[in-house]
This record gives sequence, structure tokens and C-alpha cells, in this order.
Amino acid sequence: MKIKFSLIAQERLENIASYIYEQSKSKQITRNYLKKFKSFIIETLSSFPKAGRPSPELLEDSRKLVYQGYSIIYRVKETEIEILTLYRENLL
Repeated sequence: MKIKFSLIAQERLENIASYIYEQSKSKQITRNYLKKFKSFIIETLSSFPKAGRPSPELLEDSRKLVYQGYSIIYRVKETEIEILTLYRENLL
């Protein structure tokens, strides 16, 4: 099943990258973290589309998966999984 990142999710990934870079001052650390983050999303949801818990309180038909303190809000459709947004749990 194809996994698609919404524009908002892509923007949030860029914000996460900026934050990690500000904290680490390392492009390598930033790249590695984002690579692992995206791999977790793709590998987990490709194998287990309903791995996240239902989250109708956030968005109708949405599910929530967590990776190292980041919430991944997504929706399972017939032909794809759409990553709607990402956010840091303690910053919401």
C-alpha cells in the first residue's frame, strides 16, 4: 500500500529537522534521525496499516502512531495511507 505524506506532514518533518539540527548542530545526526523516523513510518504502516490506535477525537477516521515522542496522525484509505500530520507530544 502506498504511503503519502500530506503537505502539512511534509512541513512538520522539515520543522522537526530544523529542531534536531538546532539541538545537535550536525547535519549527519539530523539526516540519520529523519531517515529512521520515515523508515519507521513506512515499514510499520506498510506491514500493519492499523498499527496506530483509532483517534476520532483528533480527526474522523484517523489513527495515531507514536515514534520517540512524536505522534503520527494518519488515515487508511482504499489504495493508500495518508500521513496527515506529525507533532511532538509534549508540545501540543
